[in-house]
Amino acid sequence: IVRNYCLLLCLAGILAITGVLAPASQARSRYAELVVDGSSGRVLVARNVDARKYPASLTKIMTLYMLFESLEKGNLRLDQKLTTSRRAAGQPASKLGLRRGERITVREAILALVTKSANDVATTVAETIGGSEFKFALMMTQRARDLGMSRTTFRLSLIHISEPTRPRL
Repeated sequence: IVRNYCLLLCLAGILAITGVLAPASQARSRYAELVVDGSSGRVLVARNVDARKYPASLTKIMTLYMLFESLEKGNLRLDQKLTTSRRAAGQPASKLGLRRGERITVREAILALVTKSANDVATTVAETIGGSEFKFALMMTQRARDLGMSRTTFRLSLIHISEPTRPRL
């Protein structure tokens, strides 16, 4: 259920981004998309999957992916409160404006990442799951490798450095 929820949220985000940034015909040529049924593994949509592209918002999507995996493993709960550090509170916009020590539930964090791409929330999630933003970036890079993203390297939870990535089918 959690994996399907993650796929649905990621798809909604991708559709929102491509729908806002470019007309449909332009979006089809400029963007790559891959939608896979989480239960069966069947590819539902595949456009430009072999084209070299710089994925937008990949870091937030990977942060959400890691968050959903933590939920699925029982390491986090939707009602669990996450505490904002001074580093998280000091992140640049886009953000919610959380203050040091302020608490947010995992459910609220998911919504903030999906709708606002909130950097303060992304850092709070990174520090909760990884212990530090640096360790979380290493975890995201390893997970990306496991998913076949061999040329993507995360440096912090807010940014990523990569050569264009081709998804593994």
